[in-house]
This record gives sequence, C-alpha cells and structure tokens, in this order.
Amino acid sequence: MKTKALILVSTLGLLLTGCNSTSSSKDDGSQANNGYRCKQVRSLGSNIPKTSCSTSKQRKEARKNAQDALRENQRGLTNNDR
Repeated sequence: MKTKALILVSTLGLLLTGCNSTSSSKDDGSQANNGYRCKQVRSLGSNIPKTSCSTSKQRKEARKNAQDALRENQRGLTNNDR
C-alpha cells in the first residue's frame, strides 16, 4: 500500500513539475511592455486562421501608412475629377 502511495505522489510531482517547466524562463514582461499582441486572422476563402503578432510600434506604423495611402488615393481622385 505504501508503494502505491509513493508511486502516486511521485507521479503527481513529476506532472506538476512538467507543467511548471513549460512556461518561459525569461518572462520579464518585456513583451507586455512593448504592447506585443497576437491575433488570429482568416484569409479570404480560408477557414484556417493564421496567427499574426505585432508590437505597438508596428501597429502604429501600419496605421500611419494606411492613412497616408488613403490620403494619396483621395488626392489622386480629386485631381482627376477636375
């Protein structure tokens, strides 16, 4: 009976140790400080999501580029209409 209890306790100990070791050992919060964010994006015509990760700086740059492209496109349309 004692051997079964010992085996059970050691097995549970190994399982808990294994679960704890899967976390990143270098978890200093630097990703959270950079505004690191991941989201799942589905391509047109596909149900298989792809993970897209970016930092806050990358998202701001992409937003700025999109706004500039929209402005340029609108200028081009108004110049052609005249």
